[in-house]
Amino acid sequence: MTYEDFTNKFKKTNSFDKYWNYFISIAVIGVGLYFLYLLNFTEWYDLKKVTTKNIMPIWGIYVFCGLLILLGLYGFWRIPKTYEITFIKSEFSIDKKNQIINQIISDFKLNELERDEQYRHFRYVGRFWNTFDIYMFYDTNNFYLNAQQIDFGNDGGFIDFGTSKRVANKIKNKIIACF
Repeated sequence: MTYEDFTNKFKKTNSFDKYWNYFISIAVIGVGLYFLYLLNFTEWYDLKKVTTKNIMPIWGIYVFCGLLILLGLYGFWRIPKTYEITFIKSEFSIDKKNQIINQIISDFKLNELERDEQYRHFRYVGRFWNTFDIYMFYDTNNFYLNAQQIDFGNDGGFIDFGTSKRVANKIKNKIIACF
């Protein structure tokens, strides 16, 4: 397997999740804009017409709509970062890299899901029972890895509060420490 094969396999494995997450982001932005439209251009919210000092419900709806729109925009910013591959420069032999991977398996208690020559796919359970899919590939020059948090249905999500990046950095630091 080559690096191009790894990236193709990685893209093929996660292609549906990527488009599903973009669809959810568009839908969330659409719902936020829809409620803003209802509030400003229709008689949907009758308390607008009443002149009272209690206007907090109106501001609450504006804040809610703003949060939905921001969540959708966050999705557009975050989704490409989910599929970034981290690489670590290493001139070790393939056998030495295999030993490093085996050491990482034992240190992190990884559950191996798939193995193909220099490609590995693991399941990792982190703190608070967060589950991650970890994809690793190594060749004569580099290690390549990606970590993605998965939900209950084995689907990935884009709202993980940075835990996927922290797990990838944790594994990266462990690989560097083995040098």
